[in-house]
Amino acid sequence: MSNENYQSICATAHADMRIKANVGCTHLAALNNSAVLAEEVAEMSGSCPVVFLQNEEAGSFQLSALFALLPDENLFIDKQGNWTGTYIPVGLNLDPFAVFVGAEKESDRMKIRKDSSRLSTSEGEKLFENGQESAYLTDIKAQLETVIDASVQTERFIQNLVNRNLLSQFAIKIEGLPEGPKVINGLYTINTDEFAYLTNEDVLMFHEMHYWGPIYAIQHSMKQFKKLVQLHNIRHPGVKIKLTLHIDKEDAE
Repeated sequence: MSNENYQSICATAHADMRIKANVGCTHLAALNNSAVLAEEVAEMSGSCPVVFLQNEEAGSFQLSALFALLPDENLFIDKQGNWTGTYIPVGLNLDPFAVFVGAEKESDRMKIRKDSSRLSTSEGEKLFENGQESAYLTDIKAQLETVIDASVQTERFIQNLVNRNLLSQFAIKIEGLPEGPKVINGLYTINTDEFAYLTNEDVLMFHEMHYWGPIYAIQHSMKQFKKLVQLHNIRHPGVKIKLTLHIDKEDAE
C-alpha cells in the first residue's frame, strides 16, 4: 500500500468530499494479495492461502492473503467486478479508507485513497458538515480505530512467531505457463518442526494470546493453493498449470 496515494483526512482538504455507496470491487481486479489481521485468518483460510510476505528492506513480515498466483491478477473478482470469495479482508472492505499504524502523527494514522471511484462532491455520505466531522465519518473512524488495535496485535503475533523461529521459507513452482516454468520465492509459512522447542511458558502464552487458532488456520490454508490453480485454469481456459511447493525449513528466519 503506497503512502503516496493516500491523504490524511481533514476538514480543509475534504470539506466537500462525499463517499458513494459501495461501487463493487473492480478496483481490486489487479490486486494479487492483501494484508490481513490475525483475527481474520480463520475466515480467510477457507478461501485462499494465508502466508507471510517479507519486506526485504525492513526485514519485517506481513500476514497476507493470496488472491492469485501471478502479479496483477485477482482470481476472486469476476467480470462484473464482484468479489466471489466467502470472505473479504476488513482492510479492503473499508476502502477508500486505510490505516497506517506506524505513522508518527495521530492525524496520519487514518487516510483516504485519492484515486478511489467512491469519492464524489455531489453524491454519497458527507465527510464534514459545517466544518465538523459528520456522523458517517465518526462511525468510520471508530471502525478504523478497531482495525488499528487489531493491526498492532497482529504485529505482536508475527514478532512472537519470528522470535521463536516459527516461520519457514517456501517457494512455489508453476508449470504449464506459455512463457515456461515460473518460481516464486519469498513466501513464508508456519515452521511446525519448531513446535517441539517451545517452552511450557511459550505454549501457555500462545493460548492466552489466542495464537493457536490463527497458527493452525495458516497451516490449513496451504491447501488452498490447489484452489488457486483451479481458479487460474478456469480464468485461462487455454492454459492448464500445475503447482508444486518447496518448503525449506533450514532457512527459517
